[in-house]
Amino acid sequence: MEELYGTSCVYTAKEFDVPASGTMAHSWVQSFDNEYEAFKAYAEIYPNNSLFLVDTYDTLESGIPNAIKVFDNVLKPKGIRPLGIRLDSGDLAYLSKEVRKRLDNAGYKDCKICVSNSLDEYLIQSLIDQNAQIDSFGVGENLITAKSDAVFGGVYKLVALEKNEKLIPKIKISENSEKITNPGFKKVYRFYDKDTGYALADLIALADEEISEVEYELFDENNTWKRKKLINYIVKPLQEQIFKDGKLIYNCPTLKESSIYAKKQLSSIWDEVKRLRNPQKYYVDISQKLFDLKQEMLNSK
Repeated sequence: MEELYGTSCVYTAKEFDVPASGTMAHSWVQSFDNEYEAFKAYAEIYPNNSLFLVDTYDTLESGIPNAIKVFDNVLKPKGIRPLGIRLDSGDLAYLSKEVRKRLDNAGYKDCKICVSNSLDEYLIQSLIDQNAQIDSFGVGENLITAKSDAVFGGVYKLVALEKNEKLIPKIKISENSEKITNPGFKKVYRFYDKDTGYALADLIALADEEISEVEYELFDENNTWKRKKLINYIVKPLQEQIFKDGKLIYNCPTLKESSIYAKKQLSSIWDEVKRLRNPQKYYVDISQKLFDLKQEMLNSK
């Protein structure tokens, strides 16, 4: 599947070199005397980007018939194929199937169907499960406002203190075990399966540790009897230094480069971990050396 990205915000497009994209608004359709004239004017102005919003009045009785009429009368004589139509309300699964039939019967099997309307990952999965005839999903408000987790819980805690050019580990202790911090200056590594390239687990280790590239045993710090020995893997550090002595030493990627990197990293995560319901747990463990330091400091409090 081709990866497409863009923004409907023209300022973002200008500042971050992201392709500007979008479809007509309901206000565009409403500003004309009738729906057909609205579609016709749009096709004449944007012949190569004709994607019509068909649900302003009545999707099946008005929107689709008028869209097909413009495809036939305006675009087809010019040898131009329409991009598609957009649905923004109603029963998206049912409407997409009906719209697909009508477009196909009219000779526009290549015409795409995209949908919007407060979509999130659960609604999208439901539409897919219903075999909805949808080619692309437009996600806006539920992506921007982080609806399911509106706040990222990040709290500053001191883990080490430098004295005489030496780092002294510090620990925060709590009655709640999940609030006990991991002491010391640390590095984070990711193990990848050498054959498949999929991520196996992450490891939090002390900064001065050497991580074996031949064999490594991971364990659950809360249930130390749960252990797994890795032997066929590649290990990579996940952190890069950005500032040194107050100066930027990091080559900041462009927004496009960051997007490509994020997609590549996401593709290395097993599908079982990414599924929405009952996902397999992805493990982030600590090293034996860090575990020992933590236990020593807890026992000496």
